[in-house]
Amino acid sequence: MLLWWQSLTTLEHVLLYVAVPATLLLLIQTALLLLGGDGPGGDLDGDGVPDGGIDLDGDGIPDAWPDVDGDGIPDAPDESAAPLQIFTLRGVVAFFALFGWGSLWLCQMGLPSWLALFLGVQIGVVGMVAMAVLLRAALNLQSDGTLRLRNAAGQTGTVYLTIPPARSGQGKVTVLVQDQLREFEAETECSAAIPTGAKIVVSGLDGAVLLVEPSTDE
Repeated sequence: MLLWWQSLTTLEHVLLYVAVPATLLLLIQTALLLLGGDGPGGDLDGDGVPDGGIDLDGDGIPDAWPDVDGDGIPDAPDESAAPLQIFTLRGVVAFFALFGWGSLWLCQMGLPSWLALFLGVQIGVVGMVAMAVLLRAALNLQSDGTLRLRNAAGQTGTVYLTIPPARSGQGKVTVLVQDQLREFEAETECSAAIPTGAKIVVSGLDGAVLLVEPSTDE
């Protein structure tokens, strides 16, 4: 080992100094991700911004998500439609780890220094893109199965317990949300009560309470 270390050129020593710390940091980040250290509300993509908000009222909607379109429903991000976030902390760490080891390996193979560095950069960029793809997949898996109450907007359902008029009280409705038939508390702004068994449509949200109105569909 000592003989191998002494046989390295100055450039190869520098590449090793880059590759080893970056690899250790990448292993630590990966271990934290696998152990759940970056769970809901964590920063999976390493951009310093939590990927989900804090759900203080327990309605399944992180309270930090803004209502961009003003419909009374927090607009949760759509991870599947989001662009790849390549230049993140994990992506940069992956770049330096792969760039360091790749360039060092190419130098050891006898390639000229400039060519080894050039190809090492390409290897690092591929690593950044691969990390971005993996993290987006992790975000999608994290969101799978999580009930988002905002998805109830526009859905039709059935009144389970009579809903008092003019938001004077709460009833209950059953609504199919994310392929699950769920029971929710509901209010209506209509001047007349909506009786049990009536068809309704969800028009908005008030916290964890659905705002509904009678359905006009036959």
